Amino acid sequence: MKKILSGLKVLGIFSLVILFSACNDNDEKISGKQIRQALFDMKGTYHGNLEVSFYHGSEIVKIDSAKVISRDSLSLVMPLGTIADIISDEHVAATLHYVEEVTFKAGYEFLQIDNDGYSVNFVLHPENIVIPANGNTPDITIALADTFGGDFEKAFNFIMFNVSPKEILVGGTKLDSFKQLVYHFRGEYE
Repeated sequence: MKKILSGLKVLGIFSLVILFSACNDNDEKISGKQIRQALFDMKGTYHGNLEVSFYHGSEIVKIDSAKVISRDSLSLVMPLGTIADIISDEHVAATLHYVEEVTFKAGYEFLQIDNDGYSVNFVLHPENIVIPANGNTPDITIALADTFGGDFEKAFNFIMFNVSPKEILVGGTKLDSFKQLVYHFRGEYE
């Protein structure tokens, strides 16, 4: 019986060693040189389409003439009409229709860069969009999720990514009639 218990102890310790070894971060780190090269390779103006859909639902609209600029960060001209059309607050909707579009900006966090630098996987860290107060409406903040990202393919001069407005705050109060959207961009270098 003692041998069985001793064997189980050894097996348990061995299992813990394997478990901790598996949790060890053996993934290759992305170097500063690889990041600089990826930013250089991704630099440009991309033209493509922008599909807007509900986070868990159907597509709402497709815009065929979307444009994205990639430098040290990413920027996209984001149309606000789709958001305005799905909310019930008439003053906020009118303001969003009047403003028409805003520039979304986000920094890159690189998750994976293949050995040749031809394929890059990234997460975007966006700035929330703030539309200043006007006569009828207090300031409007479009809060953007920071868990979305995309891919870049150097060989095809192609980039795709998702941006997700997750909530709208009007004068600091959450607007309940807004449902989370996803803007999906696919485009090629000019």
